[in-house]
Order: sequence, then structure tokens, then C-alpha cells
Amino acid sequence: VDAARDGDPASTYLAVQSLIKLNQNDRAAAELTRLRASDQPGWRLVAESAEALLANDGGRAVEVGRRAVEADGNNPFAHYQLGLSAGRANDWSAAMGGFTRAIELKPDFAYAHYYAGLSYQRLRQLSKTAEHFDAFLRLAPDAPERSAVLAILRTIK
Repeated sequence: VDAARDGDPASTYLAVQSLIKLNQNDRAAAELTRLRASDQPGWRLVAESAEALLANDGGRAVEVGRRAVEADGNNPFAHYQLGLSAGRANDWSAAMGGFTRAIELKPDFAYAHYYAGLSYQRLRQLSKTAEHFDAFLRLAPDAPERSAVLAILRTIK
């Protein structure tokens, strides 16, 4: 997280996601403020969507996430943020679409595979769930979600 402080927007965004997982929302918000200062409109919108999600404003998070994708359709993190926002709104088809596109643009994006697996699980597409969870475990073998993912895989395989 600290190493990303002066990094590129993608590093900052990933640091934000780590801070959120660590329940350090104040630090995450501070990093998002820095990301919103980006000279790239797509990244500013990604940050704004993430801020809305932190504020539990799922509708705004989805709306701004869609605008981020429109502004920079080749940014895998914009699609990922839209997926996170749609998932929070329980729109699993839209979430799956965001994560799937993020993976198409960045196949080694472990957490896009993780959340795609969860989305496919909600949609009861278990073979796709297993495919994405297997990819997640291959890309992030020491992730804290490992035991939960293995438990899910045992029940669907």
C-alpha cells in the first residue's frame, strides 16, 4: 500500500482496494482523493465510483462506474469498479459483465477472477464459477480468500 503512494493510477487504485479490505476506509478515501486529481477522466470517474461505494451509495457507484467505462473502455480497472458496484447492487449479470471484461483486458487480474467466480455462483453457472476460482487460486495462491474458495470448489466439483 505504501509503495503505491507515488505510483501510477492503477497502483493507487489497487492500494485503495487493499485498504478497503483492511477496513481502513479513511486511508482509502484519502487515496481516492489523490486518484480523483488524475489528469485522466476515466481514472477520475473510477475514483468517484469507488468513493460512492465507500459511502454506501450503490446507485451512484454504478452510474459513475458506467461513465468510467464509457470514458476509458480499455481500462480493466474501470470495468472492475463497475463490477464491484453492480455486485453491491445485487445486479449479478452486470457484475459478471464488468469482471469478465476486466479479465479480457488483464487476464492476470486475480481479484477480477475471484469476483467473477462469485458473480457466476450467484447466477448458478457453476462451471464458470469453478473456472474463475481455479484461475484466482493459480494467480493468488496465498490470498486470504483461499480457504473459502477451496470450500466452494469442493461443493461444486
